[in-house]
Amino acid sequence: MILLSDKRIQEVNCIDNKERVISLRDKHEKILIDETRSQISSRSDLFCYARESVINKLIQATNYLPNGYKFLIKEAYRPLSRQRKSFEEAFQEYKRQYPMKTDSQIYDLTCQYVAPVKVAGHPTGGAIDITLLKDGIEVGMGTEFNDIPIEPENLTYLHSNYINNVAKENRKILISCMEKVGFENYPTEWWHWSYGDCYWAFLNNCNALYEPVDEKSVK
Repeated sequence: MILLSDKRIQEVNCIDNKERVISLRDKHEKILIDETRSQISSRSDLFCYARESVINKLIQATNYLPNGYKFLIKEAYRPLSRQRKSFEEAFQEYKRQYPMKTDSQIYDLTCQYVAPVKVAGHPTGGAIDITLLKDGIEVGMGTEFNDIPIEPENLTYLHSNYINNVAKENRKILISCMEKVGFENYPTEWWHWSYGDCYWAFLNNCNALYEPVDEKSVK
């Protein structure tokens, strides 16, 4: 499993293609937004913005949804300032929980849950946190969105063996839809998918397409 702490990802070259970061709202009847923001820490009004190609690919992915299913977006763009704060908060919390681990071990553990700023996908507009609705209700995915991976079950891992069969089938639906149009998953978080960021570029052996975007330039 390749984590965002891997130095090879930090060495990925990026040539930003300057695509706009625009709203996901009202782009397709099968792409809905969780406007409550109850499960994310970002208070930015741009939380449901993404790069144009990301949005177009997500629209294409709706073609593979079974009848009655829709996408629910939890978060897309995240300001750099919020990314830095989230990483530091998670780092300090893990340090409190695991006092016998070294800072290096805590750093790697934190990267399973929050991306370090240099390689974070959300500030580029290339990453989206997504789940499924069926007949207007969120389906069971084995964990809540944004749960923390806990050993040994690691229930948030995309291919965890410890979730029930219903959750496994729902994850298969999400995987099929997203992979068919070119998204890559971050394997410790079933909900996190990206296109064009450093992690995606590393897996596809190419340059990244998107650099982090300052919140002011999006507005």
